[in-house]
Amino acid sequence: MATTKNPAFDQLIVIYNIDDSWPAADKKNSQRLLDHMVNSLRQHDIDIQPVQIRHNLDPLNNFDPERTLIFNWCEGYDGKPWSDAIVAKDLEARGFTFTGANSRTLAKSVNKEMVKRLLFEAGVPTPPGGAITHEQAKDWTAFPAMVKPVGQHCSFGVSRASVVESRAELVRQICRVEEEFDSEVLVEPFIDGREFHVAVWGNRKPEALVPVELDYSSFKNMHDRLYTFESKFDPNSKGWNGIDWLVPAPATEELNLALREVALRAYRAMRCRDYARMDIRLWNGMPVVLDVNPNADLDPESVLPMAAEYVGLDYGQMTWRILEFAGTRLRMRNAARRRRQMVSEI
Repeated sequence: MATTKNPAFDQLIVIYNIDDSWPAADKKNSQRLLDHMVNSLRQHDIDIQPVQIRHNLDPLNNFDPERTLIFNWCEGYDGKPWSDAIVAKDLEARGFTFTGANSRTLAKSVNKEMVKRLLFEAGVPTPPGGAITHEQAKDWTAFPAMVKPVGQHCSFGVSRASVVESRAELVRQICRVEEEFDSEVLVEPFIDGREFHVAVWGNRKPEALVPVELDYSSFKNMHDRLYTFESKFDPNSKGWNGIDWLVPAPATEELNLALREVALRAYRAMRCRDYARMDIRLWNGMPVVLDVNPNADLDPESVLPMAAEYVGLDYGQMTWRILEFAGTRLRMRNAARRRRQMVSEI
């Protein structure tokens, strides 16, 4: 495996944030994940320096953008939830090359209605729906329905109550979301089918990794067959303990190919970069994209690390592969800069 003795860059850093306002458990978990990344890379003789970001990018003042490659693991600035797009925009303004999506894609990805519109426009299958108010709920006829905030990440605002079975329940849940999040509300049909998460990585020729299935078979109530915020982050929740992760997903060759193809189409439609994860369910036997997740979760027990491990890559090798994707951009940028210098000197 290659090391950071690379002519494209001298310095390799990972930027991260641990907000003082977070619960102690969240801070501890973020530090654990950071340490795991750094140690996994160092086991392969790849030295990476962690740099904590708080309110701005001033901690990067002493790093040369032409010689520094950044793993962007920063969710935002302190006190500004979901400000990852702002961090990326500030990195771009300073001329840094960093892993993952650019600021435009990150800004679009937090708006679930925009994601749906971009998928529709690109011909990527996704459930019909859109943002509606509680006053407009009288016109909705497809039940059961799924209700979630338009502008949240990580299934924030998604719970058992998000699946509604009548117009009265729909109105109540929309009002609840509007009040709690001061947000527009996305409504779409609830698809009670098999769920798959497909990691995609790369740029010019992106690759869809092996599909991973979320097995909800232990749940008899459809309200529980949902990957909620609690399922992701609460070790005591029913979802955390009851959802089985099947790697690889038990699927026919035809279904496997269909899942990978629709994931690649969604990746391109959202202009993802380096790596992302597509959340997909089967609707009448056909895969439809529920959500697109640029800069997807890299917890060792999440989809991309599990899929990478299946093809023989440990955590450090997986992380280095993502860095290599970004490193190609830095090499190309530096080569273009040298060509401009040569032309100007003629």
